[in-house]
Amino acid sequence: MKFIILGCGSSMGVPRPDGFFGNCDPNNKKNYRTRCSALIKTTDENILIDTSPDLRQQLLRHKIKKIHKVLYSHMHGDQTHGINDLRSFYINSRKQLDVYADKHTSKYLNSTFSYIFKSYSKEYPATLKLNKLPKKISTKNNNKKIVIQSISNVV
Repeated sequence: MKFIILGCGSSMGVPRPDGFFGNCDPNNKKNYRTRCSALIKTTDENILIDTSPDLRQQLLRHKIKKIHKVLYSHMHGDQTHGINDLRSFYINSRKQLDVYADKHTSKYLNSTFSYIFKSYSKEYPATLKLNKLPKKISTKNNNKKIVIQSISNVV
């Protein structure tokens, strides 16, 4: 099993669009950072954590061609605004992709990206299925059950 950090930059990335690096050294190539997303890769599944606005670039860079589930950590734009990049996985499988989020994040996703969760016509079907984030979600790795436990930090 692998845990791949796809992006670890701030909400604007590093450098910011205006070229500012903050305290990061621009001469260190590790300081060119995309926004936050991660991947849990098992022998059976690829589970994406968050869909940063840089998701397309991250998936291409890491040659990730399949996503089986998506877990959302919270409702900020830097965690959710790459959601449209998931459409290609629907196009390839013709199955809605399961995404999981807490109550507040689900409400935000439904109101901001309703066209992704509801079919409006044959040409624009629902591509994602929104599910309540359970306390525990499981997957397998080499026939061993792996349990992922969500923690809530809602204030």
